[in-house]
Amino acid sequence: MKKLSITGQIALLFSFVLIISAALFTTVTLNRLKFVAEQETYSRLMTYSSLLDSHDQMPSEVIKDMEIGFVKTSDTGISTNDISSFMTMRELKTILDQFKNQDKPVIKRKMINLEGKTIYYVANRSADGQGINVIMTNSLYVNNLSRSVSFQLITAFVIIVCLATVCVVVWSNQFTKRLHHLQGHILELPKNGYNISYQDDGLDEVGELSRAIETMRVEIQESERQKQEMLQNMSHDFKTPIAVIKSYAEAQQDGMADENSSKIIIAQAEILKNKVNRLLQYNSLEYLEKNREFEDVDMKEVVEEVVMGYKFQTELSIELDLTEDIFFKGYRENYYTIVDNIIDNARRYAKTKIKIVLKKDRLRIYNDGEHIDEQFIKHSFKPYEKGSKGEFGLGMSIVQKTVDFFGMQLIVKNEAIGVSFIITK
Repeated sequence: MKKLSITGQIALLFSFVLIISAALFTTVTLNRLKFVAEQETYSRLMTYSSLLDSHDQMPSEVIKDMEIGFVKTSDTGISTNDISSFMTMRELKTILDQFKNQDKPVIKRKMINLEGKTIYYVANRSADGQGINVIMTNSLYVNNLSRSVSFQLITAFVIIVCLATVCVVVWSNQFTKRLHHLQGHILELPKNGYNISYQDDGLDEVGELSRAIETMRVEIQESERQKQEMLQNMSHDFKTPIAVIKSYAEAQQDGMADENSSKIIIAQAEILKNKVNRLLQYNSLEYLEKNREFEDVDMKEVVEEVVMGYKFQTELSIELDLTEDIFFKGYRENYYTIVDNIIDNARRYAKTKIKIVLKKDRLRIYNDGEHIDEQFIKHSFKPYEKGSKGEFGLGMSIVQKTVDFFGMQLIVKNEAIGVSFIITK
């Protein structure tokens, strides 16, 4: 079955609500109209009853839209018109006897006569107190009044429904048209390289969705730019060690290498390995998820283990000020990577020393190297960007992303001399 469009869904829902509302409205209104019409009937019968006090007959010019029957009793006798179409004499006698036996000055009732018709009547004493007036009518006036008012209400309701339906259809068509434009824009984005912008200026949810898509488009465009730049920088960065390794290997093959050529090849291979490891580490972060509960990681053990690995790789002084029993929530292998990347970065920039201080909820790694460009810090170490010395920011972007995943905060601060990297809760 073909899917129903949004316009069709809205029209269908609107029609369903209208039908239910119309049914409830009609039921309540018609019942109320009948009650109002009955009260109006009693009111008119009371007016006609007062006329009987000054006339023996009901003035014909007064009665226009009601069929009236009346009985007027007095000390001189009874005057009446033909009431046979309303009630029998026995029913009339019952009403008169009922009135005489009650203290009420007026009785307003409706009854079902022998023919099954509804009759409304009012019985009250005449002005001189000697007689009884009984005015009666059938349901014709009540039905006509209810029908007339109902017709007017229903007509007004139908007109309102038609106008509302037209408004809903026009609005829903405009709404779906905006969605179709947005859909077309999204489908075209990959084809035009995310270069064409589109924004719905509406203040509703569609406008908000459009602005969110535009933000996404800009971020994707920036991501694509960064990746393109990364590929260019990677190829450039990897060429150097590969070229060195190739040249020294060819020299050895030609018998022209000196005794240090093997060491140089090994050193360049180590540089290349480190670059590949950084890329693998960063790529693994794309799949980092909380597939197990965070554990309490002993940060003193992690720092000491990382520093031990650098013992014979640098001549810098590494000072440690580590407090016992300091635990960070997360995964141990990832905290090892964090500390290793920060120390490796500090090792490249430091002049004489690196100082690591571990206190409660705070790990600070300081080096006395040159300051970091503030613009580079503001970028939150985005991947594939280079620092002031032309080094990749991939290592620090690994730190930033991992720290964020653990719900921690990375603060980079240029000191009076040197730079501090602070991880805190």
